[in-house]
Amino acid sequence: MSRPKSTDVDRSVKAVQRTLAILDAFIPHPGGITLGELEAATGLFKSVILRYMLTLEAQRYVFKRTDGCYELGSRAYQLGCVYERTFDLHQHVKPVLEKLTAATLESSTFYIRDGEYRMCLLRKDSPQHIKSSVPVGTLLAMDDTSAASVLSQFAQGMPPRWDYQRGLFTSTGAGLNRLKTNSLLTASISVPVFKHQNQLAGALSISGPTSRFDPEDIATQQLILDAAKELSYVLGAAVV
Repeated sequence: MSRPKSTDVDRSVKAVQRTLAILDAFIPHPGGITLGELEAATGLFKSVILRYMLTLEAQRYVFKRTDGCYELGSRAYQLGCVYERTFDLHQHVKPVLEKLTAATLESSTFYIRDGEYRMCLLRKDSPQHIKSSVPVGTLLAMDDTSAASVLSQFAQGMPPRWDYQRGLFTSTGAGLNRLKTNSLLTASISVPVFKHQNQLAGALSISGPTSRFDPEDIATQQLILDAAKELSYVLGAAVV
């Protein structure tokens, strides 16, 4: 059942920003948050926060416990469930791979960790005849390639005081796949992509023949770093 439309006009962007700031403050406080903690997190006076809370409580976005602490309400839970049901990693990663390949003319891949292996989850092959090629779904060893290094190094998620430059790995002529075939003619560059709660989502990679692709190229490194930061932001990570 749809709600009746209001004729009131609210042009206050600041009001929306304050509301979102209050809701954002709950993220690092899963056990509940006090009014004082809300004040410290948002920079708003308690009297201002309380006015917003009246509406948020009425709409079931927050719930006030008997001890005075606040928790997210059932409406916030419903939104989270809808997000979880409809979220599709593929639709966010594919355009990034296409953009990287269009810019570099080399193959772009998104790897994830699968036990003792790394798996090629998504791939955009180079349009060139000679190229680095790994079929989607292929399991590869956790070797000394740049993608495997990223998946190993950041298995526990985003480190404290994170700087994306620290997450860039390169490799040339490295790796030994499950078919025992040396990748001596392939060079690659990889960076981590993070998701909500700063957990590792996967490794974003660009690879190509060593005769043509230089993983130490500054422009290419900046390109993949920017792509990883943008994708991490979309996936819910706290990107710096």
